[in-house]
Amino acid sequence: MARAGRKRKEGRRDDKGKLRPINMPDRGNERTAAKREKYGTDGGDAIGRAYRMGLLGEDGQRLMQTARSIHRAYWPMFGVGPIGCTLGDRTGGGGEGNLLREQWLTMTIQRVDRMGRNHRRAFDEMVLDFWPDYGPLWLDVLIAKQDCENSKAKLALALDVLNELAA
Repeated sequence: MARAGRKRKEGRRDDKGKLRPINMPDRGNERTAAKREKYGTDGGDAIGRAYRMGLLGEDGQRLMQTARSIHRAYWPMFGVGPIGCTLGDRTGGGGEGNLLREQWLTMTIQRVDRMGRNHRRAFDEMVLDFWPDYGPLWLDVLIAKQDCENSKAKLALALDVLNELAA
């Protein structure tokens, strides 16, 4: 017998007895479905879209993993500072306190800087900047299969950096 005032949860129970919701989660609109079909799960960043379109070359997966590891380390460390929470102090999740990781990231960025301004700009656009749906422009041009020498040159610069860092 249910207690008075207690709301009964709705849904179905699976074979293990776990309550499952009646409604399925929203998978997005047609644009989202088309993007997912084109890029799979790698459509949320520029490096993933470049990888799925075959622009990173034969060793593309390794380059993508290198780029994503740098991106994941960069933003908590240098981009926005530590992540704060009202329930605790400011240590832990922001990336601070890990001296070895900070030194590795600093050396990595310095290696990119030594390659020159154009290399750094192309690397930043491909790896560090946020492009969740589209961009940078030169990558979108290449994905659209348009023949543009400037876009090819930018991609070549970014790939030079990634090949250097992944070696």
